Amino acid sequence: MTVGPHTRTLAERAERVMPGRQSNFRAVPGAKPLFLERAEGLHYVDADGNRYIDFILSMGPAIWGYGDAAYKDAIRRQLDRLPAISSGASQCVLEVELAERIVEHVPCAEWVRFGISGSEAVQLAVRLARAYSGRPYLLRFFGHYHGWLDGVFGGVPGNVPGAPRDATGGSDRSDHACGDCDDGSRVGGNRGRAEPVELPAAVTSDADPYLSEGLAPGAIGNSLMIPWNDLAAFEATLQAHSDHIALVLMEPILCNYGCCPPRSGYLEGVRELCSKHGVLLCFDEVITGFRVALGGAQSALGVTPDLATFGKALAGGFPLSAVAGRAGILQLLRDNRVLGPGTFNSFPPSLAAAIHTIDTLAANDGACYRVVEARQRQLSEGLAAICADHDRPCLLQGPLGVIYFDFVDKSAAYAPEDLAERDAAEFERFRALWGEEGVLMGGGGRIFISPNHTENDIEQALAAADRAMTRVALGR
Repeated sequence: MTVGPHTRTLAERAERVMPGRQSNFRAVPGAKPLFLERAEGLHYVDADGNRYIDFILSMGPAIWGYGDAAYKDAIRRQLDRLPAISSGASQCVLEVELAERIVEHVPCAEWVRFGISGSEAVQLAVRLARAYSGRPYLLRFFGHYHGWLDGVFGGVPGNVPGAPRDATGGSDRSDHACGDCDDGSRVGGNRGRAEPVELPAAVTSDADPYLSEGLAPGAIGNSLMIPWNDLAAFEATLQAHSDHIALVLMEPILCNYGCCPPRSGYLEGVRELCSKHGVLLCFDEVITGFRVALGGAQSALGVTPDLATFGKALAGGFPLSAVAGRAGILQLLRDNRVLGPGTFNSFPPSLAAAIHTIDTLAANDGACYRVVEARQRQLSEGLAAICADHDRPCLLQGPLGVIYFDFVDKSAAYAPEDLAERDAAEFERFRALWGEEGVLMGGGGRIFISPNHTENDIEQALAAADRAMTRVALGR
C-alpha cells in the first residue's frame, strides 16, 4: 500500500505539534506513516481508506476487536444507568460484582482494588509490599516490563553513567518502615535505615532494554536486577539480600520480551524460596491476565503469588486495572495506612466492560479460549511453513492468545539472552512490509489473537506474509 494524500497531510501536521507517537514502543523502524480512522471487527481502515487486519489489538487490551456488538451494548447500557464517572462519596454496585468475579476465578485473589492503568496497579502493589514488609527494595528481572514510572523503569546501578554500584542509589530509606500489622502476620518488622546492598557481579547485566533519561535520583537503585529463569541466581540473591527485599516482581510468562515461558520448576522454586525467606511474590499479569486463562497465568501454571496486577484485556479495551491478593496485605488499604486514591479507580463503563468480558470468556466452559487456540495454531503453522518456503529461520512461541514471531534459529527461548542472535534488521523490514501488505503486528514480534479473528482473517494474513517475505528477499 502506498502512502495516500490524507496520510501524508496528517504526518506533516503531527510533526508540527507532537513528539512522535503516543507510545515509544509503537514505532516500526523504516515503516511508512499510518493514521487509523475507524475500525470494523478485527480490521482497521486508515485515513486513505486502506484496510488492515489487526494483530496488535491496542497492544493487547482489545481482546474482542472493535465491532463486537454484545461488548458495546454492555457499555451502552451502563452509560444509560449511571454517569460515566461514579460519585467520589460512594461506591458503584459494579465494583462489588466485578471483584466477586475476580475472586472466584483468580487463585491469589482474596481482595481486589481497582485502578485505571497497569502502571498504576504495579505501583500500588509495590507500595503495599513495602508497607507490609518494612523492607525497601524490589527484586526484578532483565527484560520484564512493569510500566513506565520511575520505580520500575531502568536497569541495575552501573548501567547509567555516574550511578553508584550499590542498590541504595543514594536514597535515605530510614523513614520507610511502619509499625507491625495488628494480626502479627507481617513478614518483616521496622528495620530502620537499610544498609547499602552491594550487588554481586553474578547478578549484574546490561540486558535490560527499558532505559530512560530523566529518572528521579535513586529510582533505579531501589531495584535489584537479576536474570530470569535462573533459579540458582534467584536463590543466591535471596540468600544474600532477603532482609532488604520487600517484593519479587515478575511476569510469570515473559510476554514483553520473546514470550519466554518459565523453565520447568522455576516458578515453583521461586514460590518456595519467597515463602522460605518471607518475601512477597507478585505476578505482573497485565498481559497474561484473562488472556491466557480465565484465572490468569497463575491458574494455567499452577503457582499462586501473594499479589497480582491486571490490566489490558481485563476490560476488553476500556481502561481498567486491578491489584488482587491476600486480604492481610490489602488490609493496609482498608486501614488507610497505604493510600492509592484515584478519580477514575471505579470508572463505571470500564467495570461494565470487564464484567461482560469475564462472563463471556467463562461462558460455555471457556469456548472462546478454544477458538483462540485454533486460530493461533492456524497462524503459527502457516507462518512456520512460509518461513520454511523462503529458507528463513523462525521462532514461534507464546502462551494462549499471544505469539512471539521472529527470525531466529532456535526451537525455544527462555530469556532475553536467548534472542541475542536474532536477525533484527531483517525482521523489522518484514514487519514493515507485512504492514504495507495489510497486516498490523505489534512491536517486539508480538501477535495478539482474538476469538473474533476468523479463519479468513488468518488466511489473508498468511497470504500477505508470503508476499512480504518475497519482498524482503528481493530487497523491495
